[in-house]
Amino acid sequence: MNSIRLRVVYDGKGPLKWSGGPDGFGLQDKAETLHAGSAGPNGTVIFDLSLQVKSAGTDAPVFIGEFAHGPPDRRFLYLGWRRAQGGFDQRLKLPLGTISWDDVREAAARDKPLVGVLVDHHPKLTSTGENIGGTRPIAWKLA
Repeated sequence: MNSIRLRVVYDGKGPLKWSGGPDGFGLQDKAETLHAGSAGPNGTVIFDLSLQVKSAGTDAPVFIGEFAHGPPDRRFLYLGWRRAQGGFDQRLKLPLGTISWDDVREAAARDKPLVGVLVDHHPKLTSTGENIGGTRPIAWKLA
């Protein structure tokens, strides 16, 4: 089974409504533990991770590992902001479905991660005052 390195660069302000602290933001694993990123340039936060990749008899790779969420044909990563008292104030889904086998092979051949940059400078609230989470488009490119 192949593996691939990914880097998520979060360039954003975070949710408008959040009762957590600095330990309450991170890349979420399957146990709902948040893994902190490292400080990047211009206030960005960088998350580095590895996932295993397998074929499922389709043209698209299937990602496996502690950070891969969702059904095999629609895997994604979660960025989460946990409340001080538990639960999440916001979670963002970062789809992995745009990563092709060509991307996986090229990243492995060059020994470089695929990088996805999430720009989220304009967070919004619903009419009831809750953060708008959900799926955020992200393009993956070789570093």
